[in-house]
Amino acid sequence: MTSNSPVTKATILISGNGSNLQALIDSTSNLLPNLKIVRVISNKAAAYGLKRAAAASIPTTYHNLIAGKYYKSGEPDAAVKQQGREKYDEDLANLILADKPDLVICAGWMHILTPRFLDPLEEARIPVINLHPALPGKYDGAAAIERAFADFEAGKLEDDTTGIMIHYVISAVDRGEPIVVRNIECRKGESLGELQERIHGEEHTLIIEGTQMAISRLWSERGKST
Repeated sequence: MTSNSPVTKATILISGNGSNLQALIDSTSNLLPNLKIVRVISNKAAAYGLKRAAAASIPTTYHNLIAGKYYKSGEPDAAVKQQGREKYDEDLANLILADKPDLVICAGWMHILTPRFLDPLEEARIPVINLHPALPGKYDGAAAIERAFADFEAGKLEDDTTGIMIHYVISAVDRGEPIVVRNIECRKGESLGELQERIHGEEHTLIIEGTQMAISRLWSERGKST
């Protein structure tokens, strides 16, 4: 992405500390000068990433299933929960669409995105990308690093290698087309915490690289120069 490329408006979804969000915020002053983060949305009220966004004067929204009264905590009725979840996803899509972003970036968003959310975004031609700390087709879903580490310790991790990928989001969890992938070799004697720290450090550069590539493809498909 060059300095004369179109301004690219992005909504970022988070659930926690927001270190990858911070990497993206910092990148707007150098590597991604035309990235404009229009809103940060968190499904966790205590997510530190909300403070990072506020410090950068980026609008924030807290969007939570229970706090938003989509269903009650401990709701036993699966049908009620399903109905509430569909409404939650529909409202999330509408919240994002109101800002008219060009791209949605999941940077530690710990919530599965369903077709009720994805279909309106696809119709609006707004791609959704996600960072996942595993290689394509491996360790889909939560606790990917922990599961890879456990397999490494048990001698079951293929080539002693896990990784990180930035990929397009589809309804099948962590199965969308990879944009960029980085291998991470596990080291004998390394603790889970040390592996996590090493992977998170690599994530900060990969999310910028993946965002650059997604933006280039976005404007290429829209017929504008990058």
